[in-house]
Amino acid sequence: MYSIGQLAEKTNISIRTLRYYDEIGLLKPAKVADSGYRYYSGREIKLLRHIAALKELGFTLAAIKKMLSSGKESGEIDWKAYLDFELTAIAEERRRLDEMEKLLQITRHAFEMKGDVESEDIFLFIRSLSVPSEGRETFLAQNFTEKEITIIKNLPDLSADDPRNMAWAKLIREVKEHLHEPPSSAVSQELAARIVEISMDWFQRDEELIEKYWTLIRPEKGEEAKVYGMDADVMDHIDRIVDWYLEHLEEVGGNGSQISSQTGSTDE
Repeated sequence: MYSIGQLAEKTNISIRTLRYYDEIGLLKPAKVADSGYRYYSGREIKLLRHIAALKELGFTLAAIKKMLSSGKESGEIDWKAYLDFELTAIAEERRRLDEMEKLLQITRHAFEMKGDVESEDIFLFIRSLSVPSEGRETFLAQNFTEKEITIIKNLPDLSADDPRNMAWAKLIREVKEHLHEPPSSAVSQELAARIVEISMDWFQRDEELIEKYWTLIRPEKGEEAKVYGMDADVMDHIDRIVDWYLEHLEEVGGNGSQISSQTGSTDE
């Protein structure tokens, strides 16, 4: 038999911890002398090692107590059942943290677009994250070819930590700040050039796909934006400045492809 001091020395677990385990019924001594001294046998040492191992695996003391209690009659712990339970709990926690990370990423990028985020925006993001992926897949299949879907799926996702998100968010914020500018102004044309360059890059120079995607995400007047930040006023303004940009680019660049003149040929 080991005194509590000897057990503490043997297992490298403090006397205070051993007393606490006794108080909560996690590890009772094999014997308590009339003097009040606690004594432990080899069985308690084995249980203490189980407790230490389970703590390292992330189990709470309450869960460990339940596990040890369930194994009292057989003397064995149903490791598989409890490990499976803990793995399920970890998977659920990981899913919850993933969803939280996505929500924070979207909110961060939204802040870059608007300079502010309201509670209504956050509830909108939460609803968007709860939309089943099957709905998105159906929408894509109904409107795009397999090649186009591959390109679209490679577009930046606001819920991801993609540097393209920040670039686009800042660009849309600048567009919003200059809605009053005429299409011919220097700032409008600088924005238009960046929009064309990004569009050609992200859509792999597929001008027909750009036009199709742009049409599908365009909201009607008074409707909510289908893509965050891209309301009807913003999209109308982008149309005006890009149209002016391309018209005058053609005048300068001759009869070649308007957008290709801006971004360079892929055959070089």
